[in-house]
Amino acid sequence: MYVFTGQNRIIWTMNNKPVLIAGVIIAAVAAVGIYGARSFLNPPAQGPGLSSDAPEAPALPANLPPLEQSDDLFRVRALPLSEDPAFRQWLKLESLIARLTGALNAIAAGGVPRETFAAFAPRGKFKVIKKDGRIYADPASFARYDGFTALVSGVDAVAAAKVFEGLEPLFDAAQRGLGEKNASARSAFFAAAKEILDVPAMEVALDLKEGKKGIGWAYADDTLENQSLARKQLLRLGPKNQAVVQAKLRAVVLALGAPGLQP
Repeated sequence: MYVFTGQNRIIWTMNNKPVLIAGVIIAAVAAVGIYGARSFLNPPAQGPGLSSDAPEAPALPANLPPLEQSDDLFRVRALPLSEDPAFRQWLKLESLIARLTGALNAIAAGGVPRETFAAFAPRGKFKVIKKDGRIYADPASFARYDGFTALVSGVDAVAAAKVFEGLEPLFDAAQRGLGEKNASARSAFFAAAKEILDVPAMEVALDLKEGKKGIGWAYADDTLENQSLARKQLLRLGPKNQAVVQAKLRAVVLALGAPGLQP
């Protein structure tokens, strides 16, 4: 039995290009993902809720560069995971590990890190079908995510997990930069994965209704509409793509040694 939680609301706009639930998936693909005002690379010495006598951060292994100089190493490690052009273009961004770590925490909290993964947004408009008094998503809207799903499907889960494990101290450093002194990047990844894997498959067309003031579309079922943004974004992939994405994410979770997170 699945119980949905969360009170965030999202509408499906006709002209929006929402990011896929790429936050956790690309983090899983890189297996290493709240884009905010705080600098990930130069966090304040003491932030809200942090004690000045907090323990010092552990030193990085000698074979790893400082977090702010880690982009080149991350690109070298992650590049073999996929030949997809969008993925390789995304690797040209800066502060990749910090971005991914922030995105992981955002997804774990039920959010969608759009800025971090804008490169994977689908092309084209969201369309609906109106028939027999019902409104539901046009299957063509799900097809917009096929390319991203193919990218995810082609990644070797074990190789992705090894990328994360090899760079894990850097991800932990980024996690500390977020003020998460008592949580590791690994725990953030597992929390984000659980947020996605807990979404059950919807094998029937989901009824929609007009959003507030007639702008966009919302789920007609309030139980679905009250899902977190992250969970609703996954549902927007459509049943087929959702199944592929969840299967790959589950494989990465298992490769990282957390079999208890299977839905």
